[in-house]
Amino acid sequence: MTTALIDLRTVARNDWGLRLALAGELDFYTAGQLGPRLRELASCGYRNIVLDLRGLTFCDSAGIDLLTRFDRHCRTAGTRLLLCDVPPLVVKSLQVLSADRDLTFTAS
Repeated sequence: MTTALIDLRTVARNDWGLRLALAGELDFYTAGQLGPRLRELASCGYRNIVLDLRGLTFCDSAGIDLLTRFDRHCRTAGTRLLLCDVPPLVVKSLQVLSADRDLTFTAS
């Protein structure tokens, strides 16, 4: 049995939207686990979803792919995805893969 190395928590929910915190390792395995839950949340009618990434300890290309696909899914659902407190190494990876061009960042 494999133990999940990723944690998704709801931090706040109000009229403005939903704030989630992601912690742990976002890789091929955990992205596959996390994707369906994120898509489900994007389909709940929130105007905004803030994804706090300060707790990420690792993120590979599969994790970045998940973030970009989730952003597209949110846009399709009429929801705005905002990433906050993105760790510097993740920012660097996003830049190398040019994924930062499509994502929206915000201050915490």
